Amino acid sequence: MRSASEVVIPIPRRKNTQCKVEVNGENMTSRAIESEWIYPATKGIGTFRIVLANPFGQITGDFSVGDVVKFYADNTDATTLQFQGRIDHIQEQIGIQGQFLEINGRHRSYLLNESLICHSTTNEATSTLLGDIIDKLPSGHGFTKTNISTTTDAMSVEWNYKPFWECVKEICKFAGYDCYVDNDLDFNYFEANSISNSEEAIVEGDNLVKASDWGKDDYHEKTRITTLGKDDAGLPIIYTAIIPGEAVIREVFLNDFSANTSDKVQNVAEGKLEEYTNRPVQARILSLGLETLKPGENISVVIPRQQIYGVYKIIQIKHKFGAKSGGWRTECLIEEETIGVSQLLQKVSEQTRTSAKSDNINKMTGSFNFDFNDDLGTHSSTEITEGVLKTDGAGSGTWISGLRVLDDDVDYFEMRAVGESLVGVTYEISTDGGNNWQSASALKTQYACAPKGKNLNIRITLNSADTQIDSVVMLYK
Repeated sequence: MRSASEVVIPIPRRKNTQCKVEVNGENMTSRAIESEWIYPATKGIGTFRIVLANPFGQITGDFSVGDVVKFYADNTDATTLQFQGRIDHIQEQIGIQGQFLEINGRHRSYLLNESLICHSTTNEATSTLLGDIIDKLPSGHGFTKTNISTTTDAMSVEWNYKPFWECVKEICKFAGYDCYVDNDLDFNYFEANSISNSEEAIVEGDNLVKASDWGKDDYHEKTRITTLGKDDAGLPIIYTAIIPGEAVIREVFLNDFSANTSDKVQNVAEGKLEEYTNRPVQARILSLGLETLKPGENISVVIPRQQIYGVYKIIQIKHKFGAKSGGWRTECLIEEETIGVSQLLQKVSEQTRTSAKSDNINKMTGSFNFDFNDDLGTHSSTEITEGVLKTDGAGSGTWISGLRVLDDDVDYFEMRAVGESLVGVTYEISTDGGNNWQSASALKTQYACAPKGKNLNIRITLNSADTQIDSVVMLYK
């Protein structure tokens, strides 16, 4: 949002509303009792709903699933395409008020919710990554990528049959960007809050109809996010992102098994924490039709009676048209989506499901992982070959990890390992940089650290030449 000290002087636009609702090439404007055309940035794919007057079944059977629907609206000649979609569902309705045909569907980019992505990359610029997964879409879908802003932020991903738009949301969260697909099926990927629409404004006394839900919602503020991923051997990787100066713990737990390295798990946790903290103002504002506004753009909002003077990002546009709405109206969702009871129940249900299969019964908050893909640590009659730790042919040997220094002391730990012939292996940890060692006699068992400390090492003693360890992890809290 622009600073309150900046002066906003919006210039009223000429209003000569012209609209057209077109279904399968036929002009249905005069029959439109009500319609909604929802066009979001980043959070999803657009949808629409139209209710058409259908006395005596005059247009029953005229339209089919898959037909093209278009909504034009502007202040000149109804030639500005605001939304193009395809029909998913047609319903016949009859009641006291008459006979109607209700048509529901999605934006023409709907296939992005039905395409699954398999993609792996390391330290790739997010703009390049987005382009790469667009290239994986069938060419017949017709998507283009001429409006993707170049970025330097690099991320690593391991996606296995992940829905395309879920990949897009992950990219956007990581980079701080927004994305939408326009009516020409061209991707628009740009830095959040970087586009200001100087042609549009919502102003009390000019085009404002209604402002509701204005304010900040502390209900969804969180102070820590614990994320659980898994390495390629199936062992957990845990990272907890915590806001500085946390006074009261308000936590969320996430499973993300597509995150298979420590860096990826950390990125997921920190990105989600950013989403849950310092939440911006949220609101819904209904105005007369806004002709040039696109999702993700910033526009001026001036409502003196609520002391609102600023520029806000519009994360979703909902055009309304028909007799019920009084003509063409535009409802703007400001900054954040207002979450209702149904969404809250869904989030609670999701958290319950993910927690039940978290594989983190002791609520550990961090992990010290080794997958032995690199030859790290100190060897004594041991070696790391082809991704496994083993002896160098001797009957026994010892491997000691490098040092990891944490910000806070570790109180509890547990060990886990994956490999072959693990019977007889000894696992020890140090919290003081190797001065004192403590044994973990059983895997997946919580032990209190003695002494507590923040300078971690792992020591593994192999007592058989047959032992091969693929991956080992110290979980801690």
